[in-house]
Amino acid sequence: MKRSGLFKIVFILAGLLGISTIAIAKDCIGVIPAGSGHAFWNAVEAGAQQAGKELGIAIYYRGPNDESNTEGQRLIINRVVEQGCKGLVLAPNVPERAEDVAALKAKGIPTVYIDRDTGGADVLSVIATNNYEAGKLAGREMVKRLQGKGTVALLRLRKGVASTEAREQGFLEEVTQAGLRIVLDDYLGTQVGEARLTAAQLLQDRIETLDGVFTPNESTTLGTLRALQKLKKAGQVTHIGFDSSELLIKALASGQVFGLVVQQPFEMGYQGVYTVHHKSVQDPSDHLDIEVVFAKKTNMTDPKIHQLLHMDDSPAD
Repeated sequence: MKRSGLFKIVFILAGLLGISTIAIAKDCIGVIPAGSGHAFWNAVEAGAQQAGKELGIAIYYRGPNDESNTEGQRLIINRVVEQGCKGLVLAPNVPERAEDVAALKAKGIPTVYIDRDTGGADVLSVIATNNYEAGKLAGREMVKRLQGKGTVALLRLRKGVASTEAREQGFLEEVTQAGLRIVLDDYLGTQVGEARLTAAQLLQDRIETLDGVFTPNESTTLGTLRALQKLKKAGQVTHIGFDSSELLIKALASGQVFGLVVQQPFEMGYQGVYTVHHKSVQDPSDHLDIEVVFAKKTNMTDPKIHQLLHMDDSPAD
């Protein structure tokens, strides 16, 4: 019997008997996203689980209900320790996670950061998009679309999120240097519903004067799309966002969203688990940049871009 088949049988029996699969597995690696509920984090989990299956390791995946729930993430880190996991793959939702990383290292538990680097932590490696350059890519595409002139809204996530702040800064620098004017610059919040309501309020009185809108992650992009749809301006204003989900892919195909900067969350989860697992047999790089692509209606069927857009639908094995 193949090793993977044996593990499946063991996991099924454990579930029937009410035994934790973590307890009976040979090894465990914790994977903790910054939040939950988005297609991006689902793809991170899929990548981590795929790596776990290939390595014969149990993956303890848990995430706080929202990126603003910093205490929730800390409590989950404690659970990783209680489960006896040998390492942690973490998307930190606050810079103070560096203190938790130091405590884990003292216990002999290494940590790999994914998606963002909040600084100050003695981590094994950082596996993430170069968020600043990804923001500049979005800016260049906005400049190209608007032919170097026009007014743009920068609708941010929230203060203190390292990944989106870097994207926002890269975008801001690129468009202002090219001559576009930022006439609206504000925060939408971390939840899609909150982002939709806030975006609708912010855009209502300014929408007639806007040529473009930039949103730096999945929740702000979805929320702003909904707001533009409500204002009957989706597709009339150049909207460039981040990440991929079923709704965003449909909006891209219909022209309601002009473009998406698409990351590789599956690869982040996958490489994160492998890096932790192989810490004793190789010297991982301090920082591994994960490539992004710019998807729009005219190229979304290209094989590579199509694959990345639908990465969260990838089979688990």
